[in-house]
Amino acid sequence: MAKTAVPLLAVFERLFETFGPFLIPATLFALGLIGYLLLYAIERSRTDDWFVEEE
Repeated sequence: MAKTAVPLLAVFERLFETFGPFLIPATLFALGLIGYLLLYAIERSRTDDWFVEEE
């Protein structure tokens, strides 16, 4: 196994021992929140040049 993978595996095992099955939904929630914030930031930074107001 690669030298960098061994510490990562140890960290994952420690987290799974501590939090058990709750780790999976918590991780999915955190990833979803990060994705939502990324999409929100992209949407806020867009210009509104595609929207034309009628006069």
